[in-house]
Order: sequence, then C-alpha cells, then structure tokens
Amino acid sequence: MGTALWTLTPAGQRAAGDFIDDTLRARAEEKGMVQRLHQAAAFPRQRVEVFRGEDPWAVVNEAFYRRGWTDGLPIVPPTLEAVDRMLAGSRRSRTEILGELDPLKGIATVEKVAVNAVMAGCAPEHLPAVLAAVRALASPEFNLRGVQTTDENVAPLLLISGPLSESLEVNDGFGALGPGWRGNASIGRAVRFIMNNVGGGWPGAVSFAGLGHPGRYTLCFAENVTASPWEPLHVELGFAEQDTALTVMRAESIVNVTGGLAELASVMGSATSVFSMAHGGKVTVVVAPYTARLLAEQGWSKDDVKRFLHAEGRMPADVWERLWINEKVVGASGPPDWLEAEKAGGRLPIVESPDDITVVVAGGNVPIAQQAYFPTWGFPACRISSALSEEMGP
Repeated sequence: MGTALWTLTPAGQRAAGDFIDDTLRARAEEKGMVQRLHQAAAFPRQRVEVFRGEDPWAVVNEAFYRRGWTDGLPIVPPTLEAVDRMLAGSRRSRTEILGELDPLKGIATVEKVAVNAVMAGCAPEHLPAVLAAVRALASPEFNLRGVQTTDENVAPLLLISGPLSESLEVNDGFGALGPGWRGNASIGRAVRFIMNNVGGGWPGAVSFAGLGHPGRYTLCFAENVTASPWEPLHVELGFAEQDTALTVMRAESIVNVTGGLAELASVMGSATSVFSMAHGGKVTVVVAPYTARLLAEQGWSKDDVKRFLHAEGRMPADVWERLWINEKVVGASGPPDWLEAEKAGGRLPIVESPDDITVVVAGGNVPIAQQAYFPTWGFPACRISSALSEEMGP
C-alpha cells in the first residue's frame, strides 16, 4: 500500500457549495483540452483526500496536474500538517472569508489560500503577503473578472516595500525579476494558483490571453529601499516607515530600458502604453539604483521624475488616431476625457497625471542605466496597498 498523504483540496467552491471545477470541466471539453486535463472535476467532493503509493508525492503531483490545479511545475502536496503550519503565519481564522474571486465566484477562505500557498512552496511567513494580495484581487478596484477573462496578457504586479522584504527573502537587488529567491517565486506563484483554482482563470478555458507572459507564473519583487535616495513607496502611500506594505497593480508586460529618463519616456510614449491611454490606469517604472543616485545628486526628486516622464512620455496625436486599438477597441465610446482634452496640444500623455506613474528603485547596484517599464491594462485605475501587519500572526 505504501505511505499515505492526507491532503486538502485547493479547488474553489461557490457560496451554494458547488465546486467551480464542474464549470471548468465543461469549458475544457468545449475547447478540446481534456486530453491533458482528463481528471478535471474528477475528485472526491470533500475537504480532505487521501493519496497512497510508494511515492505519494508523485501521485499527488500527477493527479493535481491532470485536474488543472498546477502551473505545470511540481507542487508541494498540501497535507493537513503543512496547511496547519502555513496557517500559523496569520492571526486570521481558517474559516474567514476574504471574498469571492471572479469570474466563477469561488469563495476565498483563509484555509483555501493557505492550501494553495503550500502548493506554491511558500513558508508561513509568506502567508500575510498572499492574504493581502487576495484581498486586493477581490476588491472591485482590481477588476479581477476583466483580468481573468481578457484576451490581453495582463498579470498582477506584486510590489513589497519595507523592512520585512529581507526576512521574507523577496529580492530587490540583482535579478529582482528573475529566479533564485523563494519569496519572489512562491508568493506570486501562490496568487496565480488562487486565481486559477479558486477564481477559475484556467488558460484556454476561461482566460483567453492570447500569448501570456512569464509574469503569469509569478510577478513579485521588492523595492530596494536601502539603495534608493528617495522616500520609499510605502511611506509615499501613507504608511509608517517601519511598516512593510504590499502594493498590487496590473501589468500587461515588462519592457527593459537601457538608458536614462529620456529613453524611458520614449518607450512609455509608444504603442506599449495603448491600454493605459484607452482605459486610464497606473503604470510602474523601475529605476536602477545607479540612475536614481545620479538623478538625486543632480537635485531630482521622485516627483520630478514623475513629472518629467508624464511630460515627455507622450504619443503624437496623429499616431494615436491611426492605432488599431483606437479604431477597434476605443471606437465610438471615445478615449477618456483627460486624453481627449490633450489632443489640441498634439502630444498625448499615457496616463492622466504624474501621480499615476509609480516609481520605485530596484535592481543591482552597478554603474549601468538599466530601467524597466510596466504598462498597465484595464479599468479602473488600480494601485491597492495594505500593511502586512494586518495579516500577520500574533
């Protein structure tokens, strides 16, 4: 018989008690996806399931993959013991409801979040960040239904600012957007699991992002507060300096920019920003420590950077008029009022105001001008922040 693993089910249930997987199975059948997901919706309709075998980890991984509960990579089985350890990372009750997650209205309980966090490889100290992210996803401001069902390649952008980023092992330096750090990898991965398993955002069945991008595995990093000459983001947003805050935004992609503010403005004023222009939104700019230090030495504040990018990162009005998105998406409804008002000047900003540009310092402290730009997608404008202390254990 081998050994046994008693696991908790990661799949979402609606308020009526039914599992969202029945709907997902039907959608997968319609789209010809059941050859790979041949165990979709084929699981005991109960909280706990027992897996047995000589290698029960392998049995769980195969079953969860075929049921559509993974991202294609191996997961950590969410055993009763592992989930209990995870729940110790928060003061919240396991039965507390954080919200309904679109589009299939799965109920995000604290326990369900913890199950998916275990699967993603999180440690208990990561749970507060995952809980904060899920509360942000459940808020109307995030527009999770749009993010989950659009054919655009949008993903949540999770940005941690504050002193706890180091103990959480969320990288803010060399390779902040790359592999090698448990916090970056597992927190963002847990959020994606929850979007899919509780909200129902299965790619190809419910989510129709045509190409996707690697940020849909995980897109989580920290602000390099120690290397920044400016006020940290969490302080800028009204939190105390000793706080650590998670800020959740939407990112359609990431564009690396080698150069200074002029090069950043050039990229921002291009077709990469069309959804920001069409719907309104908040975009994110990552400035390298080297660039930030040089700017600060020249007397530039963070607000100066925002104002420059807003003034110079603009698109010629005649280019906008010829764009596919203007013709096919904006259409008769017209662009936002703030964009329409700028047409007389001949150059259109990509967001309404400088404050709609989130500027953070991150990356390795090397003498190279290496920045990044995250255009946004969708509406309403979204930048949701909360202190991790609200979610932490006693």
